[in-house]
Amino acid sequence: MKPKIVLIGPGRLGQAVTCLLADAGYPVAAVISRDPDRALSAARFVGNRDAATTDLARAREGDIVLLTLPDDFLAEAALQLRTNGWLAPDAVLIHFSGRHPAAILNQGSAPAVLALSLHPLQTFADAVAGLRNLPGTPFSVEGEESLLPLGETLVEAMGGRPFRIRSEQKPLYHAAACVASNYLITLTAAAGQIMAACGFSEEEALKLLTPLLKGTGRNLITLNPKQALTGPIARGDVQTVASHLEAMADLPNELRDIYRVMGKATVKLALQKGTLGERQAEEILELLKD
Repeated sequence: MKPKIVLIGPGRLGQAVTCLLADAGYPVAAVISRDPDRALSAARFVGNRDAATTDLARAREGDIVLLTLPDDFLAEAALQLRTNGWLAPDAVLIHFSGRHPAAILNQGSAPAVLALSLHPLQTFADAVAGLRNLPGTPFSVEGEESLLPLGETLVEAMGGRPFRIRSEQKPLYHAAACVASNYLITLTAAAGQIMAACGFSEEEALKLLTPLLKGTGRNLITLNPKQALTGPIARGDVQTVASHLEAMADLPNELRDIYRVMGKATVKLALQKGTLGERQAEEILELLKD
């Protein structure tokens, strides 16, 4: 019999990982939320409606307790579970924060627990999307050395690809994930605003840009960033960059700042690619000065 799972905080991520573990044969003993309707909806999603509860004490029913709460609430929630004795002896408490080490679950003076951290390098628009996207996703595994094999087993049960990371590396690791995911969305929104300045609505602008975004994504999947890089900076088209900046003169400063900052980084990448000459790079960087 596989270890029993308890889920605390059944949001998008929590529902997705618990559903995948349930499909892999891990029994779901309890799905705990302060909101009874949310608990019931999540329990149905993971395949055991009878697991729904608002009673935190039912965390004792789990051999593995998944704490899928916002980062700022992890330490407090773990301390509450430990202080009140709401964890079974030898239960493993797991959080899914990319930022925090597993040790955050043992802050405070209450008795310590077995603590582990798993973090999927994936985005969760909703629980269904998470369920679809998680298989094949890399997961960082961090915590007590003796627990790392368990973390790897759980990740593999979800169809993920585990890799180990040290606790001191997590803030830098998480920053990289934010740039790759969150900032990509922000850049897309900025591109939509610039396109909308042509007279389109922002919705129309984003629709026009979507095929380009899809093509770029496909290129990044099959090629490395240097090989995938195209465009005026990669070609050394100095006058094109100058015309962009001139056309953006009346747009909000933040959009021009984004163009300049990303342009400077693109010059470095184009130089590494070898398609941009040193003289052209200097001219473009001069244009991109604040």
